[in-house]
Amino acid sequence: MLRKKHKKKPARDEIVKEQTFKPEKTNEKPKPEIARHKQVEEILAHLAHKENLLQMIISAIPDAMISIGNDGLISLFNPAAEEMFGYKKEDMLGQPIEPLMPEQYRHHHSQYLQSYFDIGKPDGVIGCTVELPALRSNGNIFQIEMSLSAGSLGDKQFVIAVIRDITKRKQTELNQDELIKKVDNINKELQEFVSIVSHDLKAPLRGIKTLANWILSDCSDKLGDEANEQVNLLLERVERMYSLIEGTLQYSRAGRAVENKIQVDLNTFVPEIISMVDPPKNITVTIENEMPVIECDEIHIMQIFQNLLSNAIKYMDKSKGRIKIGCVQKNGSWEFSVADNGPGIEEKHFERIFKIFQALPTSPDFEGTGVGLTVVKKIVELYDGRIWVESKVGEGSTFFFTLPKQKMGVKSEKLKANITR
Repeated sequence: MLRKKHKKKPARDEIVKEQTFKPEKTNEKPKPEIARHKQVEEILAHLAHKENLLQMIISAIPDAMISIGNDGLISLFNPAAEEMFGYKKEDMLGQPIEPLMPEQYRHHHSQYLQSYFDIGKPDGVIGCTVELPALRSNGNIFQIEMSLSAGSLGDKQFVIAVIRDITKRKQTELNQDELIKKVDNINKELQEFVSIVSHDLKAPLRGIKTLANWILSDCSDKLGDEANEQVNLLLERVERMYSLIEGTLQYSRAGRAVENKIQVDLNTFVPEIISMVDPPKNITVTIENEMPVIECDEIHIMQIFQNLLSNAIKYMDKSKGRIKIGCVQKNGSWEFSVADNGPGIEEKHFERIFKIFQALPTSPDFEGTGVGLTVVKKIVELYDGRIWVESKVGEGSTFFFTLPKQKMGVKSEKLKANITR
């Protein structure tokens, strides 16, 4: 009987040894390769994040943005451009820029764009802003303001255009120009009207004055006291009317555009104005400190000081009148002051006195026309200054006005003029 041969079982130690040293199959890559792979993934993720952020910024910009390569084709067309021109982004990418421009400007634009690339620097940026007409998808032409920047990315050159619709602004400017022309024409007509009316009114007034003087000269002894008084009253009213007409003319001429601006040294000019006003002997006019040299129309500055000084003199109610002229620098302006020790003005009248024909009857010997301060206010505001008054009844008034400092200077030597008449 044959016995089956049994395979000899391996020893335990051999099994362990075999299992210990048997190489195992694995999909793991060497560690350096894994690190490089992760680094690439992080870079790509970072670039994707920056690209998304850039797209978000471009989409949020309210102005249209269009990028054109040196091949003349559009590579960027943001949502604002879609809304402005009426085209979809997908329809414009890779297309030429010409459909966005009126036909008569397309050839010129192609030449301009090529020259822009020719003068551009590879590593630099050249910027400029132009205004030109553009074309919407519906065929409407509108005005745009376009800011251009040229640059390069590798071998590719490009221009980025930031575009703003300025149709409303242009229409507003056009309306303003038309309005200014209308106002200028109205002003000219009013000035001509005032001059004609003033001339026509003065002629009969001169006739009335001449007749009244003849009556007083030839017949005063034959007229009674009451008749003589009435004729004199008539002459006063004629003079009053004549002054009102002159005041109206002066007001209509004041505040016109400055046509003859020169350097005026107020240290010498103001004393000349004081001499011209000719204050009475009981009134002292003093220039308290150094005056500046200002750039202005000589006639305007003369009218300002002449009217302020005349008012202070005419309304003076003190036996010894004092008028002080001063000037200080404040907030980029010259602040002038003309102070007096006259009757003063109640605060409730501070605004009224600067309105035409609103003179205050503070002196029984003088009846003003109410034009002088209005003229001063008009001239001061022409120079972007302002005027106001501070006053106490019985103590006097101080009129302040400012003139902005523009190309002005001050003499180095101190000057103090004390002029007594």
